[in-house]
Amino acid sequence: ALVDSPAKETVTKVLWREIRRAYRGQEELIGGKLLRTSLELGDKHYAQGLSTDQPERFQGFHEGHILFVVDEASGVREGIFEAIEGSMTSAGAKTLLLGNPSSLSGTFYEVFHRRRQLWHTIHISAFDTPNLREGSVLMPMLLTPRWVEEAKVNWGEDSPMYQVRVLGEFPSEAEDTLIPLRLIELAAETEEAAPPLSDEPVEIGVDVARFGADRTVICVRRGDRVIEMAAFVRQDTMETAGRVKRAIEEHRPGIVRVDEIGLGAGVLDRLREQGCSMVKGVNVAARSSRPEHFANLRAELYDGLRERFQQARMRIPGDPDLIGELAAVRYSFTSSGQVKIEGKEALRARGLRSPDKADALMLAFAATRRRGYRMWS
Repeated sequence: ALVDSPAKETVTKVLWREIRRAYRGQEELIGGKLLRTSLELGDKHYAQGLSTDQPERFQGFHEGHILFVVDEASGVREGIFEAIEGSMTSAGAKTLLLGNPSSLSGTFYEVFHRRRQLWHTIHISAFDTPNLREGSVLMPMLLTPRWVEEAKVNWGEDSPMYQVRVLGEFPSEAEDTLIPLRLIELAAETEEAAPPLSDEPVEIGVDVARFGADRTVICVRRGDRVIEMAAFVRQDTMETAGRVKRAIEEHRPGIVRVDEIGLGAGVLDRLREQGCSMVKGVNVAARSSRPEHFANLRAELYDGLRERFQQARMRIPGDPDLIGELAAVRYSFTSSGQVKIEGKEALRARGLRSPDKADALMLAFAATRRRGYRMWS
């Protein structure tokens, strides 16, 4: 068995402290030799505690019966999960994920949503614990009725902190989430019930892949409704331009917005050479039209997308990747008070891939803003 956690202190001071406590007095029954972060039972039978951000440390384990126990699973990097999945090839391989549902993206989130049919999931609320069921402190190491009551007063029952720490539920939105998950899911739920397509002109947004694992995404919308979203990988500039040209011929858009940073510039040039006059380049790193409110154009355009979701003027497909990417978009403020959207590099540092579908959607719905930024609850 392997035990992982994003923090070394969690492995050494929490998990293995509990293991040592359980082992004490049961040495003859369990057997083996208990060390600081391992339990040696034999040449092929052992438990090892690991805390690392290096996926390669989890590679090479291919025993007939192997159990991976991942604690604080919401905070574990995606590369670790990928390495674990590579070791789940034997018939007796199992994985146990434990943690608070504090993130709206990643493997732990997907296990309870898109991949739920592949896992056996267990939800435990604070009110399911002995201390809350009995109304008294039976187990001092667990949260107490007093703590739960204070959390209710301090955070409020609708707050993300209360949802995660007390109810054990994934939050409807993180405190720095730009677009609340409930609004994203509402836009996806109402997509099929949307009225027939209007006579409004079609607009297309194209996010061109910059790295090998990234996807090029073409998002087509008519009015407030996304009518097509196509994603593909490992296409060169000419192939990408050809796919966009085909979408133009099929949908006859009034405008096509292409992210012109990096490889997008080559796609843009090729389409212009082919006489596609409706194609416009968009540099999301450029200056905003309201620089006193937005750090760059990307922040301004994402704020416009947020406003559409808030006003229920969006109809999107129920694509788990798209929903997850939109829910993962975070905002912050510069020292000058400008709104800034989390960059792709920061997303990768969190173990998340580039939000290619969300960016294509943002480009498809891009518009010049006339108002300043205002947050809402």
